[in-house]
Amino acid sequence: MPNTTSELLLQRVLAYWAWSGVAINAAVEEKALHIVGRTLLQPEQQRMEFSLQALLAELPETASPAAAAPPLRRGSMHYGDY
Repeated sequence: MPNTTSELLLQRVLAYWAWSGVAINAAVEEKALHIVGRTLLQPEQQRMEFSLQALLAELPETASPAAAAPPLRRGSMHYGDY
């Protein structure tokens, strides 16, 4: 069964906060649910933009916005020493 819009939005809000260094606890989850509730009242085409603006507004001052991409990590396919 595919995820509903609210599930997808909640996952994205919590993931963004976690990537920003926010400790996910009950209070943070409650804020995320409140953002999702307000987001669902928006027109469908504006939901992602609204949710991003709302989660940035609720981001604690001690946290920094998440990077656009995960950090690069050097890997090896074990072909030999490098």
